[in-house]
Amino acid sequence: MSDDLFDKAEFVAYFRDETEELLQQIDSDLLHLEEFIDHGNADPEIVNSLFRALHTIKGSSGMLGFSEVQALAHKLENLCDLLRKDRMPLSEGALNILFAGRDFLTELISNAVEGTDPPTGLKEYGERLDSFVAVYEQTSSLIEGKAGEETSFTEEAAEVTPVSASEIEAFEAEVERLLAEERAKAAAAPAPAEPPPAPAAPAAAVEPQAVETPNGSLSKAEGIAERIVAAREAAPAAQGAPAQEKQKRTSAHQTIRVDIERLDMLLNLVGELVINRTRISDIANTLDRSIKDPDMDGAADRIAPLAKDLADSSALLARTTNEIQESIMKVRMVPIGQVFDRFPRLVRDVAKARGKEVQLKISGAETDLDKTIVDEVGEPLMHLLRNCVDHGIEDPNTRERRGKQRFGTISLNAYHEGNQIIVEVIDDGGGIDLQRVRDRGIKQGLISESDRLTDREIIELIFTPGFSTAETISDVSGRGVGMDVVKKNIQRLKGVFDVDSQEGAGTTFTMKLPLTLAIIQALLVRVANELYAIPLDSVIESQRVEMEDVRTVHGNEAILLRGQVVPLVRVAEFFELGGERDPDKVMIVIVGLQGRQVGLVVDSFQGEQEIVIKPLSDVIGRIPGISGATILGNGSISLIIDVHSLVSEAYAGGKIARAEFSGV
Repeated sequence: MSDDLFDKAEFVAYFRDETEELLQQIDSDLLHLEEFIDHGNADPEIVNSLFRALHTIKGSSGMLGFSEVQALAHKLENLCDLLRKDRMPLSEGALNILFAGRDFLTELISNAVEGTDPPTGLKEYGERLDSFVAVYEQTSSLIEGKAGEETSFTEEAAEVTPVSASEIEAFEAEVERLLAEERAKAAAAPAPAEPPPAPAAPAAAVEPQAVETPNGSLSKAEGIAERIVAAREAAPAAQGAPAQEKQKRTSAHQTIRVDIERLDMLLNLVGELVINRTRISDIANTLDRSIKDPDMDGAADRIAPLAKDLADSSALLARTTNEIQESIMKVRMVPIGQVFDRFPRLVRDVAKARGKEVQLKISGAETDLDKTIVDEVGEPLMHLLRNCVDHGIEDPNTRERRGKQRFGTISLNAYHEGNQIIVEVIDDGGGIDLQRVRDRGIKQGLISESDRLTDREIIELIFTPGFSTAETISDVSGRGVGMDVVKKNIQRLKGVFDVDSQEGAGTTFTMKLPLTLAIIQALLVRVANELYAIPLDSVIESQRVEMEDVRTVHGNEAILLRGQVVPLVRVAEFFELGGERDPDKVMIVIVGLQGRQVGLVVDSFQGEQEIVIKPLSDVIGRIPGISGATILGNGSISLIIDVHSLVSEAYAGGKIARAEFSGV
């Protein structure tokens, strides 16, 4: 095939995306299989799903010439085939080999796509996998009465690295466990009305041809095979997990892949359409006001029909634009489960590394979120889950002493709340040790021993870059990297991050994220003759307050709102816009941040409006308190206030007293 007809780069990109989904499916299937270890036999639907995923990877990699990926996928497929045909019991050893194979497969795919060298240890793993499969293949062949040349092994298969003694012992122990289960089930079964006829000859009478190996491992397989055959004859019906315990598998939704850049371009066009819709609506309103002007006289009769037609057209355009906008937004929306699917394996591996027993419960995986945000939220969630396993959940013995179950539980929840999505990570561990955090803060020079901090202020210390309560550095934690990254990433997504902890009972991490970063509802306010937009999802309420109700607390302005002290930030002074203060009243926009409230002082309210966010140019750079700009209906430009950045800068500059606000 010519290069013109075969664009390998395009197929490689498709292969990368496809295998990413398949690898997540493999992880999910392996984790489900782990639940069936006690039964010895796996749910066939899960095994078939695992087999199909490996088969697809093998075929796709072979088409692109990724021979190492193809070879490993084929070997793992052989192992799954043994499970699929009930020629091998489901054991922890088999699952560990499959989990390791999944990891090597992930690295190999990445190496193949990027053109880098394969990972170290691959050859040794391949030899171990071949040996593991060889023992079970030979055992199943002996059970079926096959021998010598009738086996499906090639000469190359007989030259694999010998199976270690420990692996053989583990294999025999697993078979003994299964045999004991078979005998127990047979003993518990009711006696038949008539004794069954005796078998014509025991399976051991069939003497298979010996297969020589360097360490004699297959001769052991002969004895094991005889015992398995005898057990099957004694209790042929007692196999596998109860039918009611089998996992239900759902069919995948039909999807079509679309490059995100094409969606972004389409979204930009919709943004321009929203701006023009607002412009037309503004013209219609201006004409309507002009018609009602008493100085218009006869001109009003001529303009009135045109104004009505324009208003009708504006309404039609608004309805059409809204429908297009909603459709485009739905196209960009993907289930957050695409991220959640990565974490059961993460929690399992970290828990095993730390010697803990942890179960992860996921709810709301079907909750839709903008693709851009979904791609960015994975890293913060990964840090939080690792933190919960490492710092939050206690070891099993400690949990028992505290009257808890040996295994800890981490809940990962997602749900919609208004025009936001809430993501919660909740653990039932020991909670945050405030005294330990405070001591570590003093040791690292973040605070002094004389500082009197509230519980919330102490918790805020864990978000300081480099802060860690771990005494030793491990592969999981101890380097002081994690919680500060989480907070920065969430704020970069225009979200809110909050922590609530109860010592001895557990910790709850809450993220509040916007559904999209492109088009939002905003409150327009005027400050010193300039228009600013405040995202509506940050606004709690707006207030007009008399100056006599404004108090000064520690040198900063504040008001008392329903029994709560709310510090004030004058937007005009923050941006150094000049202007004079109104001596009689103040207009305040109350915004919420991480459980606290702050009042932004403005000159007037201009109403709510849907706005299209335009990022600031790189030439301008970052402006504290500003997240972007938007074009209004009359063609003017309004800057969009970044509430989190503005309050953080005001707090750092001493314009908000620590005692009154510590939520940033």
